[in-house]
Amino acid sequence: MIQNHAFALWAAGGMALALDVAAFLLLFEGFADKAMARRINELRQGPSPAGPRRVRLGSRIGALLLGVSNALNSRVLSTRDAEALTRTLAASGLDPSKAMPIFLTAKVACLIAVPGLTYLAADLLGAHIERRLLYALFSAPIGMMLPNWVTALVRRAYQQDLRRGIPDALDLLVICAEAGLGLESALERVSQEMIKSNRPVGVEFSLFTNEMRIMPDRRIALANLAGRTGQPALKRLAGTIAQTIKYGTPLAQGLRVLAAEMRAEQLILFEERAARLPALLTVPMILFILPCLFIMITGKPFSDLATTLTGLRH
Repeated sequence: MIQNHAFALWAAGGMALALDVAAFLLLFEGFADKAMARRINELRQGPSPAGPRRVRLGSRIGALLLGVSNALNSRVLSTRDAEALTRTLAASGLDPSKAMPIFLTAKVACLIAVPGLTYLAADLLGAHIERRLLYALFSAPIGMMLPNWVTALVRRAYQQDLRRGIPDALDLLVICAEAGLGLESALERVSQEMIKSNRPVGVEFSLFTNEMRIMPDRRIALANLAGRTGQPALKRLAGTIAQTIKYGTPLAQGLRVLAAEMRAEQLILFEERAARLPALLTVPMILFILPCLFIMITGKPFSDLATTLTGLRH
């Protein structure tokens, strides 16, 4: 009975982990595009004996997983929570239309996998049944919050890359504008150059360029740029470009002022970090440096005192 129960938990944990892996594989950039390219190639060149079956199997697995994810998305989240999650995923550099249902599927899978694996680990360690159930119960919130923590880490790294790369992108944009390039051509050139050194900035500028070309009203693209990542620098850039489009002010001059402000803010941020160093070094100094100083200062007198006391006893 106990062996059957453990086997069922092992199977549930394995299925949940496999679902997690499949969900995160769907987030791989260009997955759908590559599948579409393979299908177009097959239509042009004719199907191969083994090719169509492999593509159909992968497509069916992906469609099944996305169908389950969309069902969870429509039934679990309210409209307000869905909008907040969409903004969070967009600020992490992910496509919300694909990442949000996969995120919900990962939450459900981790909610099953983490307590199951915790129960099995406690079983292998020889814990009693009550302790195993207690550990599994306490690990359930950890499993539910695990995708949130992973998303938070991804978002933090993405936002740091954006903050670090936006001033460089603005400098390049000023150079392109002063060289006589138009707005869309300058943005495209900056995105091509920045994607080599700072991929998040290059992706954001590339997406902004495509939206500027496709959308009927450029104000929609500017609003998307301002609200997609939540970066104040991009909001100010969108405001500067909107002012240029509306009033015809020189683009290079506005961008030059904005770039100078970004550099000044970055310098102030570096100065603030440098000013915090003495306070941050206090704890390591107390823990590691002061004990060594005490040993060096008091070591010799205590050694002489011990030698003197030993001689008096004899």
